[in-house]
Amino acid sequence: MDARKRGIFEEQEILTINVKPGWKKGTKITFEEKGNERPGTYREDIVFFISEKRHHLFRREGDDLELAVEIPLLKALTGFRIPVPLLGGQVVNLTVEDIVYPGYEKIITGQGMPISKNPLKRGNLKIKFQVEFPNNSPMINDPRLLLYYRVLVDQSLSSAFPIPTKCTN
Repeated sequence: MDARKRGIFEEQEILTINVKPGWKKGTKITFEEKGNERPGTYREDIVFFISEKRHHLFRREGDDLELAVEIPLLKALTGFRIPVPLLGGQVVNLTVEDIVYPGYEKIITGQGMPISKNPLKRGNLKIKFQVEFPNNSPMINDPRLLLYYRVLVDQSLSSAFPIPTKCTN
């Protein structure tokens, strides 16, 4: 007796998932009644969940993207201009004139992930700066440099050691 007469046979079907820009990890895609079917039961559903692949430059945080950039101490204190890669492959030049401390952040609005429910909107690109401190300079043992470093890193210390805004004679 062949399998078709017993009601058991193998059938193949190709299912296509059109992944939409901005879908997040855990997004569920269900193909109803496309799974296995046993005699006397309903056909099963096939369910897929979206997972995210790690990117070599960007880290996703909701609809925003984060980019870590390391800069030398001199540039952190004097300002700089850097090329910033964008998700689509373009590059934008970013000028920073502020004093950059570890954890300092610049935001480029609308250059993050597409928002899946509103494809005309995008999240933001957050650029997080890491300051590279010299480790082979004789100045590294200078206690004043250590104090400056602590003030830059821990903003609570800056209130203990106020920086004057005006020069007085």
